[in-house]
Amino acid sequence: MIAKLTTPYSFLDDYSEGAHPRLLEALIRTNSTQQTGYGSDEYSQEARQLLLTQLNATEDEVSIHFVPSGTAANLISIASCLRPYEAVLAVETGHIIDKEAGAIEATGHKIIPVPGVRGKMTPGNLETVLSQNTFFPHMAKPRLVYISNATELGTVYSRQELKELSDLCRRRDLLLLVDGARMGVALTAEVNDVALRDLVDYTDIFWIGGTKMGALFGEAIVVRRALAEGFEFHMKQRGALMGKSRVLGVQFSELFRDGLFFELARHANAMARRIADQFVRMGWELTAETETNQVFVIVPDTKLPQLEERIRFYAWQRQTQTQSTVIRIVTSWATDESQPIIIPDLQVAFSTIPLQLSPHQQKMRLSISCDHCRQSKVKCVHDGHPPCRRCHRLNRSSCLLTDPRAVRTPRTPRTSRPSLPETRVPENTPSRASSPLTTLSSSTLIAACDIYRKKFPVVNFLHYPSLIADISRDVTSVDPVFLAALLSLCARFMAGCDLESPETYAQYARAQLAHRAFESPSLPLAQSLVMISLYEWGSGRPYRAWMYSGMATYMIQSLLKSADDHMEHAPDDFHAHSQIAYEQLVRTYWCCFAQDCELSSGARQHFALSFRQISVPLPISDFDFNFAKVTQRLKPADMSRAALNGTHLQIDRGLAIVTRGFDIFVRILRFANESRRNRARGSATSSLRTWQALKEELDEWRDLQDITVRYPETSAPAHVAVGYGELFAYINLVYFMSVLFLYRDRFLAIPKNEGPEQTGEDPDGTIDRLFVTAQQIGAILSSLESCATPVITPYAGFSVFVAAHINMYGTVCPSRYPGGLARAEGEKKSNLEYLERLCGFWDVGTSWWRTLQEANRFYETARSTQPGLGLTLAGTFDEYGDIRISRPEPSATRARTTPPRETVLQRTATTDNLNPDTPNHVAAYDLESEMAQWPFLDETWSVGFDTGYEATWPGLSLS
Repeated sequence: MIAKLTTPYSFLDDYSEGAHPRLLEALIRTNSTQQTGYGSDEYSQEARQLLLTQLNATEDEVSIHFVPSGTAANLISIASCLRPYEAVLAVETGHIIDKEAGAIEATGHKIIPVPGVRGKMTPGNLETVLSQNTFFPHMAKPRLVYISNATELGTVYSRQELKELSDLCRRRDLLLLVDGARMGVALTAEVNDVALRDLVDYTDIFWIGGTKMGALFGEAIVVRRALAEGFEFHMKQRGALMGKSRVLGVQFSELFRDGLFFELARHANAMARRIADQFVRMGWELTAETETNQVFVIVPDTKLPQLEERIRFYAWQRQTQTQSTVIRIVTSWATDESQPIIIPDLQVAFSTIPLQLSPHQQKMRLSISCDHCRQSKVKCVHDGHPPCRRCHRLNRSSCLLTDPRAVRTPRTPRTSRPSLPETRVPENTPSRASSPLTTLSSSTLIAACDIYRKKFPVVNFLHYPSLIADISRDVTSVDPVFLAALLSLCARFMAGCDLESPETYAQYARAQLAHRAFESPSLPLAQSLVMISLYEWGSGRPYRAWMYSGMATYMIQSLLKSADDHMEHAPDDFHAHSQIAYEQLVRTYWCCFAQDCELSSGARQHFALSFRQISVPLPISDFDFNFAKVTQRLKPADMSRAALNGTHLQIDRGLAIVTRGFDIFVRILRFANESRRNRARGSATSSLRTWQALKEELDEWRDLQDITVRYPETSAPAHVAVGYGELFAYINLVYFMSVLFLYRDRFLAIPKNEGPEQTGEDPDGTIDRLFVTAQQIGAILSSLESCATPVITPYAGFSVFVAAHINMYGTVCPSRYPGGLARAEGEKKSNLEYLERLCGFWDVGTSWWRTLQEANRFYETARSTQPGLGLTLAGTFDEYGDIRISRPEPSATRARTTPPRETVLQRTATTDNLNPDTPNHVAAYDLESEMAQWPFLDETWSVGFDTGYEATWPGLSLS
C-alpha cells in the first residue's frame, strides 16, 4: 500500500528527485559534441576506465556495460548466462521475485525461493534448498544465485558472508549475481567491510546502480570476462543498448571522477540514521537495524494519519494483531537536511513545521534564507534558525535568516574572512554564478601560490611578488581561469582549507577555456593551459594533457614573437617591468618545452627544433627574476662547457638546468626506443657511437651543475632549508632517469654470449650503475620526506616506478646488488609504499602500483622456481610492458580493446617452462618470452596511464 498524500516531501523511494546538478551540468556541457553510439562514445569509455580504477581491475578481468534501468540489468544479466531449463535462486524477499512484474520468468527461467535471514541469503539455507532440488531431470536446474546489496530490508553483506556464498557457489558450479541498485549505500555503510574489488573476486556478475544514486537513470553491469562474450547482443535484443549511450557515460564519469558517488551515498545513509534515531527516542520500535538508507519502523495505526499529513512513505506490512503497520522510510542522495526528521516532542512527529500551517505557508517558511547565501546565489539549508549550513561550514558569525517578504534590517557588518569578489570576464563568457572560487579568501589563494611554487618547480613561471600583490590588493585583476587551474593542482595538498575537490576547479577551468579558445592569446590563458595539462596527466588522461600542452605551446610562441618584435622596434621601452613580463613569457615557453618532453616520453613527436637551435633565451636566475634585475641572458647554445668557460650553474638557475636535462632525457628515450624496435626486428642493435654521444652530452650537463646541485654530493636538507628541496629533487631525478635508460640500453646491447651473466664480468659497470642509480632515486625522495618536504608529483612517481623494477630485478640476482637481498627487498618495499601514497594524490599512480604488484608476483615466482637463474632472467630486458596497459589498436575508426590473455604469473608457472630437466638456458629463454620488464616508452606515449588513447583523429592511420 502506498499512502496517497499531497504534502510535498517524500520518503517513498530514493529516486523521486531528478539528477545531481553536476551531472546535469556535464550533460549540458557535452551536449553539442558529436559522438558515436551504442557504448562506443568517448564518455562511456572514460566511465569504464574510471570504474576499472575503482574496481582495481583490468579489462582482461571484467567487461563493463551500461543499461538504462535496474530491471534491464537483472533481466539481461540472468538471461545472458542461463539456458532455458536453468533456474535462479533468490531469497523470498528478493527484488526479482515480486517487484519486476515477472520479468525473469518471462524469459523462461524459474525463480526458486530461498528463506532469507534479515533479507540475506545464507549458505545453510541455500544448501537446504539445493538438496531438495535433485529430482533430475524433472525440476529446473539451479544455475545462478541472485542476491542484492543492500538487500530489500536495507541490510548489507559482510565480506565473510560474501566469501562463504561465493565458495559454495563455486563448489556447486553456480554463478553468483549481485543486484547493486543500492550498491552505493551498501559500500558506504558504517558496518560495511566489502570493497569493490571483493565483488570482482567473489562474484560472476554484479551491477552498480546510478538511478538511485544521483543519476537521471542508468546502471553499470560488471561481467566476468569469461561470461561477457555476446553480452551486447543480449542488450540489443532486449532494447537496452542505447543509441545515445553518451548520456549514460557522461553521468557515470561524473559520479566516479572524484568520489561524488560515494559522497552522495554517505549522505543518504546519514539522513536515514538520523531518522532512525528520532524514532528510537520516540519509543517506536525498529524492525531492523538501520544499516543503509532504509528505515523500517512499527507505527501504531493511530499515528498513521498524523504521518500521512506530513510525509509520504511505503506501508510495508500490516500487523493486525498489534494494530500497527511496518512502514518503510527511504532517504536519498538529495534528502534535504532541513526536512528529515527533527521531532520537538513525542506528540508531533517528523517536522518542525506546526500542524496549522498550510502547504503554501510551509513552503514560504522554507524559503527563508541567509544574506550570504542570497548574495552567492546558492541554496540556503538550515533548521529554521541560524547559522545555516554554509555559514557554519565557513565559520561565519554573522549569519542572519531573513524572510524575503519582510522589511529587511540593515545587514550586520562582516567579521569573517573576505570572500572573492566577482571577477571581470570577457563578454559571451558563461555566468560565474556557480564558480567554485566565489567564497575563497585571498589568504587561501596565496597559500595555493606558495604550494605551487614548491611542489611544481618544473612549471615555475609565476612572478610571485606581483601575483601575491595582485591577489592581496584586488583579486579581480587575476584571471579566474588561472586561479581555477592553479587550485586544480594545489587543492589536493591543502587539507583543512575548506576547498572543493581538484576536479571541481579543473571542470570550471576547462569550461572557461573552451569558451575563450578564440580569444587573443594571453599569458594567463597559456599558463592555465600548462597547469591543466599537468592536472590531466596526473589524472591519467594523457590525450587531454597532450592537447592542452600543444595549445599552450602555440599560444606562448605567438606571444613571444609579438614581444620580440616590440623589443626590436622599441628597445628603449624595455625597463624593469618589461623585464618581468618578458621573463614570464620565457619561463612559460620553457615550461611548455619541458612538459612536452615529459608527455612525449621518447616518442617521435617533439619540438621542431633541437634544444641548441632554439632562439628563445633561457630563464634567468630566480633572484634576478624576483627582484626585476636586468641581466645578461643565456641562449640554449650556451649550455656547454666551452660557452660557460668553466662556470657552474647553481640552484637558482634550476629551471634552465632542468629544462636542458629533460631535453637530454627525452632524446635518450627516443634513442632507446629505436634500439628496442631494431632488436625486435632482429636487426642490428643500438649504435655505440650514438650511445657514446648521448653519454657525453649527459656527463657535460651534469658537469655544468655546481656541486651543490648534485646528489649525493650535496644533501637534500641543505636545499630544503633555502626552499629549493623539490627543485633539487627534480634536477637529480631527471639525471638518474637518464642514466637508468641509457645504461639499460647498454645492458641489452651486449650479446648474450658476451654478457656479464656468461662471463661474470661487467667491465663498464652497467649492472652496478643501474642498481646504484635505482637506490639513489629512492634515497633522495626519502631524504626530502624526512625533512617534511615530500615530492608527490607524477614524474617523481614515474621515477619510482622505474626504479622499483630495477630493485625487483636485484632480488633475483642479489649477489650483484649493493647490500644484497635484504637491501633489494627494502628498496622494493620503500618504492611500493611511495607509490601507494602517490595514489592518494594522483590517479595515474594507480596503474603503476598495480603493475608493480603483478611484476612483484612474477619475480617472486621466478626466484622461487629457478633459484640459480641469476642474470639470465634479464636477457630480453625490454619486453616487460604488456601487463601495464593495453596498447591502442592501429586504427582510427575502431575503439581501443584489450585481447583476452592469461596473466604473466599463470603462464610462467606452467610445467613446460619450469621443467627441472630442461637446461638452464632453455628455461631462461622461455621465461624471457614472458618477461614483463620495467616500462618502455615508445610511440604509444600514453604507456603507464590507465586510459591510453582517449580519441583518434578522423582519417588518421597509425599503421
